[in-house]
Amino acid sequence: MRGARFFIYGRAKITGMKTRLAIRLTSILVIAAALFALAALPSGCAAESDPIRIHIRANSDADIDQAVKYIVRDRVTQLLAPRLSSIGRRAEAYGIIRSALPDIREEAERTLKKCGFTYGASARLSREEFPDRSYGDRFYPAGEYDALIIDLGSGRGGNWWCVAFPPLCFYGDDGSVEYASLIAELLGRL
Repeated sequence: MRGARFFIYGRAKITGMKTRLAIRLTSILVIAAALFALAALPSGCAAESDPIRIHIRANSDADIDQAVKYIVRDRVTQLLAPRLSSIGRRAEAYGIIRSALPDIREEAERTLKKCGFTYGASARLSREEFPDRSYGDRFYPAGEYDALIIDLGSGRGGNWWCVAFPPLCFYGDDGSVEYASLIAELLGRL
């Protein structure tokens, strides 16, 4: 009888040990897989919590000033998209935008002049307050963000926002917004 009790107790003990071992191994594998996936991402890519935003402010709320704001937006995104599309690190993106500031200002002013406007434009990198904002399925809470600020004329009119890094906003030929994310692209390759 004693042998049968030991057999049952011993078997239960071994089964319990196997279950705990299986749970521990599974936990370790899940953590390792998560760390491996994060390590595979380019540095700076995993954290969208500190994006670089774009903020274009129109001269006024007049329809004509609002219309030219979108033309400038299209020209600036055409200028920046190829420069930022393959960047994986935030610091590198910030440096590219900073070095492109003269080109951005010149492109904005050239576009304004071509459209018949006499006021100029300014472009700068600044840390500014932004309200809650959603871009497709992405949500950015209100707070301070580094941003490329483009003021057209007085910059007191309605404005347009998006995210320069990680690369989020690109435009189709018809002007429709297409959303892109380096993280989504990498996950899609798995």
